[in-house]
Amino acid sequence: MSSSKKLVDYFKDMRKVLELAEKPEGDEFKNIFRMIIIGFIVAGALSFGLVYLVTTVLNMFGAGLS
Repeated sequence: MSSSKKLVDYFKDMRKVLELAEKPEGDEFKNIFRMIIIGFIVAGALSFGLVYLVTTVLNMFGAGLS
């Protein structure tokens, strides 16, 4: 199968998906938004905790960045 055929098939499939998709209602949108915000907060907290832990351990062994 040529790459142009694959590309055409991909866009046909995407068109089908978009035709079936519906705009979310207000409550559904709020729930989705809330889950995304919670995900960002969790990811940020985990990243901060990991950086803090690594920095603390490196400073204990005198290899820290200061």
